[in-house]
Amino acid sequence: MKESQQSVNISTEESGASEKEDVQPQGIGMAVAFDWGLAVQILATPFLSLLLGEADLFKSFKLSPAVTTIVSFLISLPFATLVAIFGEGVRRGWNWTRRIQVVFNALAFFAGFFTLYNVWQGSKQGNYWPVVTSIILLIFSPLITWRLSKPATKKWFATVSSSEARKRHGGAWPWLILLWSLAGGVLQAIAALTSVTR
Repeated sequence: MKESQQSVNISTEESGASEKEDVQPQGIGMAVAFDWGLAVQILATPFLSLLLGEADLFKSFKLSPAVTTIVSFLISLPFATLVAIFGEGVRRGWNWTRRIQVVFNALAFFAGFFTLYNVWQGSKQGNYWPVVTSIILLIFSPLITWRLSKPATKKWFATVSSSEARKRHGGAWPWLILLWSLAGGVLQAIAALTSVTR
C-alpha cells in the first residue's frame, strides 16, 4: 500500500516537472534587453552629452562639462539601478514584473506613433537618429507585449521559482542580453541627445 502511494507521488512529481519543462515562455530575452537597454541609456546619456552637447537643463547653471557629467550621472544612477533591477526581476521570473512590462510596452507602442513626427522633421535636416527610437517603440515594444501575454508565458511566470528561472536564463544568456542592451541603450541615448541638441 505504501509502495503504491509512493509511486503515485513520484509519478505526480515527475509529471509536474515534465509539464514545467514543456512550458516555453516567450519574450523574456527581449523584455530584459529592453529594460537593461533603458538602464544603459540613462547611464550613458551624461557621458555622451559631452560629445554631443550639454542638455539645456544644466546650461543655466554654467557648470563645467566635467561637473555637469558627474551631477547628471549621480542623478540618473538611482533610476538606472531601479530599471536594471526590474529587468533582473523579469529574468528571475517574478510574476508581477510581467504585468508591469506588458502595460509599459503597450503604452510605449502607442507613444511610438508620436516619434514619427521627429523622424519626419529629422529627415528634412539629415538627422536619421530618431528612426532608432521609432523602431524600438513601434516594433520591439508590441512584440514584447504580445509574447509576454501568451498563455505559456503567463503560466511560466505563475509557476516558476526564482532559482528555476535563473537556471533557465543563466550561463551565457545574460551576457548575450547585456551585449544587446549595451548596443541598443547607447544607440537610443545618441538618438535622444541628437533630437534635443539639433
